[in-house]
Amino acid sequence: MVQIKTAKVSFNDDGTPFSAEFDDIYFDSNQGCSQSVQVFVEANNIPHVWQDHSEDSFVIVETGFGTGLNFLLTLDRFVKFKQQSNSALTLHFISTEKFPLTKNDLATALALWPEYAKYSSELLSHYDLQEEQLTVSFADIDVSLTILFSDSTKALASLNIPGQGLVDCFYLDGFSPVKNPEMWNKGLFLQLARIAKKNATLATFTVAGIVRRGLEEVGFKVSKLAHDKADIQNNERLAEKSQSLTATFKGLRKGKPLTGFKVREKVESSKHATIIGGGLASACVALALAKKGIQVTLLCKDENLAQGASSNAIGAIYPLLHQNKDTISNFYQLGFERSLTLYQDLLAQGYKFSHGFNGLIEVSYKEALVKRQAVFAKNQVWPENLIQAITAQQVNDISGVGVNHPGLYMPRAGWVCPPEVVNAITQAAIDTGKVKVKTKRTLVAIKALENDRWLITTQKGQKQEQKQVQNLILCTGADSLQIDALNDLPLSIVRGQVSQMKTNEKINNLKTVLCHKGYLTPVNNSVHCIGATFDKDDADLSSRSIDDTYNIEMLERCLGDIGHWTDEDVITSKARLRCCTPDHLPVVGRLPEIDLHKQYYAHLSKDKNWHYQQVAPLKNGLYVLTGLGARGLCSAPLLADILAAEICNEDYPVDEEMLFNLSPNRFVIRDLIKSKS
Repeated sequence: MVQIKTAKVSFNDDGTPFSAEFDDIYFDSNQGCSQSVQVFVEANNIPHVWQDHSEDSFVIVETGFGTGLNFLLTLDRFVKFKQQSNSALTLHFISTEKFPLTKNDLATALALWPEYAKYSSELLSHYDLQEEQLTVSFADIDVSLTILFSDSTKALASLNIPGQGLVDCFYLDGFSPVKNPEMWNKGLFLQLARIAKKNATLATFTVAGIVRRGLEEVGFKVSKLAHDKADIQNNERLAEKSQSLTATFKGLRKGKPLTGFKVREKVESSKHATIIGGGLASACVALALAKKGIQVTLLCKDENLAQGASSNAIGAIYPLLHQNKDTISNFYQLGFERSLTLYQDLLAQGYKFSHGFNGLIEVSYKEALVKRQAVFAKNQVWPENLIQAITAQQVNDISGVGVNHPGLYMPRAGWVCPPEVVNAITQAAIDTGKVKVKTKRTLVAIKALENDRWLITTQKGQKQEQKQVQNLILCTGADSLQIDALNDLPLSIVRGQVSQMKTNEKINNLKTVLCHKGYLTPVNNSVHCIGATFDKDDADLSSRSIDDTYNIEMLERCLGDIGHWTDEDVITSKARLRCCTPDHLPVVGRLPEIDLHKQYYAHLSKDKNWHYQQVAPLKNGLYVLTGLGARGLCSAPLLADILAAEICNEDYPVDEEMLFNLSPNRFVIRDLIKSKS
């Protein structure tokens, strides 16, 4: 048994616990709960971050357990999240406390929050100060609590850390640096960096310079967060907490700085952007910018939105994953998680679109795919809630039909109706009050002006209009190949025809999307979609009966007579054009100054590893988001976030290498390395 020094606590008339050691209250009895929610829970994007989490466990580290209020607030939200999502995620909450409350004092403090009595009682039943570590398991709700009764720096130093870090989220609580200077030291900040996963988030109530600088020096990207000031009048403590700090762990760059052509300089501050488009990409960008306070005008060439590649009746949402992690897989994993969050948030907010998130199965219908599936199962690179190998019987049980092949199951994937999604996202953007949509506006010309502005000419009917804009964003899909400003991008078009098939008793029970050489969707409005053809450099938008036959026969070759369909079961079909890139990754960001790239980076043709300080010369105010291929539903929301971050000079949601792999200037750099320029 060890000797643990307990806190000297008294309670004010309203029940607020007061610390004699630090001459401060633990929380305000009137506002403490809402403060903790704002400062720690909401600032760390809980519970939304759990929806995006791709690992089996989520780890939170807190400095200063105190009364346990932060833990109970988090526990309550985790329970609700589990009930709503049926997720298998587990939560491990690790907290440090140098001066823990006695059991009686803790019970008195927690009595202020009767709504958490069930969890408080379980915590108190296990609360014991006989050892330096206390572990409490809430097994029925997949939560474990570890309290380390020691100085925060020493306690965190005792944690064993796996290679990729341990902690997903930090609550830096405890008394302020003025009251408790011993806690807020360089050693603490170094330990936070040691145990953090890449992109771990952090929140703390204090905005003291010593904390901000300490976090930045060890690799955290720090920003201030303003809180609701409605209740701070006549309350000094609340006034002090009207701001807090949030941070994201990026790590410290090792070795030499990022080479110049991968660096995107900050741009001129913006208040307005004009988007050319009308599909999923433009809708996502409009919403992302509107949420950041940017006024947006969206110009669509058609009378209605979603008339191009976004017009198919049903589209699958799933990531492109390889047996081992690589650039493409990592991007689509991130894109998939971001897409799911957006679509589910829209549904939660009351926006309507047809959907089904009952999973997707990549069917291993031939020997080569069975071997591929075995590699997935052996390597176990990806978490099971993202993708897992399943048997033929499991495929039949999960899909609801007799597939009779094994497969790779993505339990959170699914399908949506793309036109309905586009309209829902656009309506959400309009509802912010920041977005205007103008239809039947065809882009005619783009001209660069000397003041870093762009003159665009559009046509509506017989009338042409000209407008000077600060930020011009081209979300133009297959039309990108017809825009002179995008001629330097190596884009191509691929025609795809999707056939809509009449449902029947044999296939009506299909619950998941099935992917083979093509795909087959569950029923929606009495229709299944199958396809699609892959016709390179074919711009014909007319439907062809021969392509419907091809789609039916392709399905039969791969999965047998699963749908029991003939050409007579085709209700209708639709051909649209995908815009593709040679490296199978989309393009997002400012367009490059090609001639200046050739001038500045010419030595790359002799030494591809030559390091440059000169940052990439880019065209101010001219942006592109295109090349989404057949995976726009899985990538557009993340790409929109990247573009919005660039326009607003904010942190990117991807790392520097991934950012370059998506940037428009990657192609000219690769050509220089290959001496093609």
